[in-house]
Amino acid sequence: MFYRLILAHLVGDFVLQNGWLVRRKRTPAGLALHVGLVGLAMLPVVWGKIETWWPGMLLILAVHAAADGSKIRLEPRLSLPPILPFLVDQAVHGLTIAAVVVLIERDGASLAGTSADPIWWIASVYLMATYALSIALPLWLDPPSLMRRSPTPRLVLIGASALVLTLAWRGLPLLIPVVGLGLYQAVARRVARNPLTPSFAIEFLAALVLAASLGWGLL
Repeated sequence: MFYRLILAHLVGDFVLQNGWLVRRKRTPAGLALHVGLVGLAMLPVVWGKIETWWPGMLLILAVHAAADGSKIRLEPRLSLPPILPFLVDQAVHGLTIAAVVVLIERDGASLAGTSADPIWWIASVYLMATYALSIALPLWLDPPSLMRRSPTPRLVLIGASALVLTLAWRGLPLLIPVVGLGLYQAVARRVARNPLTPSFAIEFLAALVLAASLGWGLL
């Protein structure tokens, strides 16, 4: 159940959260909409066991709302690099899901049972290597441009990361530098000329390295 809930969290927190919602999330209505979408993503995972899981679901969503709300309020006051609140926020979400799974299933081994849920944790790795990295890397390397850039750089990062992850996972490492160099020449340099994305070339190369590492981990 842990990997299923993590996958649902990644869908709700990254796939279903666009720039408009990120901006609206600073209002109570926007934050409620975001948390509602996270809950909607998790609902199919627990639907067959809703009688047992609804308290845990409420706890996960309550902590999610509190963590996101705290990050929104505290981030401007702390003057920290934006990547740090992002990582802390994601750690809080992951630890909350882990704690709820252990409390409800009364079995810590369920957190390590990857062989029982291969599709779920593989899908989670893909979402981390694509959607999550496409937010984390610009947030780390060029935060001011993140909310102003066009969707193109993120789509390029997502597609390239998914391709390289697949090559590494399928045991084709020799193709990775060829594919990476070809994509860089064909796409990344042209996108990097955009004055709003001066760090994109570095983001692109970092995404390929991290995606390949995750793919080798799967292999």
